[in-house]
Amino acid sequence: MSHTPPHSFSRSPVEEVFCCCTCGPGAKSLSLIVPPPYPGWPNIRDRISDMIAGAGEVSRITGCMLRYTDLIPVADGKNLPGTEDIEHVISERFNCYSDNAQNEIVLISTEIPGNAGSICSLHNRPGKPGWTLIFTMRTKGPARFVSGDSVVNWFDDARAGIHGLFDLIVPEEIVQALR
Repeated sequence: MSHTPPHSFSRSPVEEVFCCCTCGPGAKSLSLIVPPPYPGWPNIRDRISDMIAGAGEVSRITGCMLRYTDLIPVADGKNLPGTEDIEHVISERFNCYSDNAQNEIVLISTEIPGNAGSICSLHNRPGKPGWTLIFTMRTKGPARFVSGDSVVNWFDDARAGIHGLFDLIVPEEIVQALR
């Protein structure tokens, strides 16, 4: 998968990053929560490598998930894309559907073969004024990883996929305000 350059926002909208590796029967799942301020992907990538080392045998890892929660400050009265608008934009590139009960667009497949994802859009949630976007990428079905590097590469690809989705749905004027 090709990776676009990382966003270089002076005011990062990342509120939280959550990484998880599920492991086979009898093995404990591994997870990592990165709260704000966003330390940058190289730092998170190093922490993912350390988390994977905790799995012992990499072949025990049967799935991965990466979730970015972004809280984007927006001016009152700003017209933000709704779930239907986001679905329309995303459906031009991905097989997806809306789950209106969850304010979520579910991606049945992504640019990463054997993976699925979702985008949840919330406006002005309690105690969190602004636009919250929750991007999730995950493996579908049991995954097979041959090395720790292959797991880290999955997270790199998932992050690139999330950045691509962000670029598709966040209006340019908001992107420019974050720079």
